[in-house]
Amino acid sequence: MEAILSTRALLTVLNGLEAEARDGAPVCLAIVNRSGRLAALLVMDGTPERAIPIAQGKAYTALRMESSTRDFHERLLRERLTLADFCDPAFTTLEGGIPLFDENGNCVGGLGISGRKPSEDGELAERLGRILTGAPGGGDSSPSAQSQCFPAGKE
Repeated sequence: MEAILSTRALLTVLNGLEAEARDGAPVCLAIVNRSGRLAALLVMDGTPERAIPIAQGKAYTALRMESSTRDFHERLLRERLTLADFCDPAFTTLEGGIPLFDENGNCVGGLGISGRKPSEDGELAERLGRILTGAPGGGDSSPSAQSQCFPAGKE
């Protein structure tokens, strides 16, 4: 199996962005590697500049928390926590970030989308994540998609 963050895989998802995002406002796509460093960035024409750091923050947060940013937001509400409790100023709870898992269940990166309504960013991030991970049948088989947001010992 090809590495999820190989150059070929990243180019595939970057090339797929236009088709996946054609029915809406332009977006910024950011993908970070396992160390949280930027692996790929694509900004569609017309995307607001503010979307760039937001997409990067969503990808980073999803990687670090091994959870979608939507699920992370819900956790903060449920447990009455704040972002400050995690001592990382780069974290965000805006929907649109998803973690990327390899075939062994290891979190190897994060993907973030920004430029639309948060729910639309989240839906697009999930679709692009399926392209990047090659999830069979278009279904997402990652732990985040199976509501396994916080594996034991990962919080």
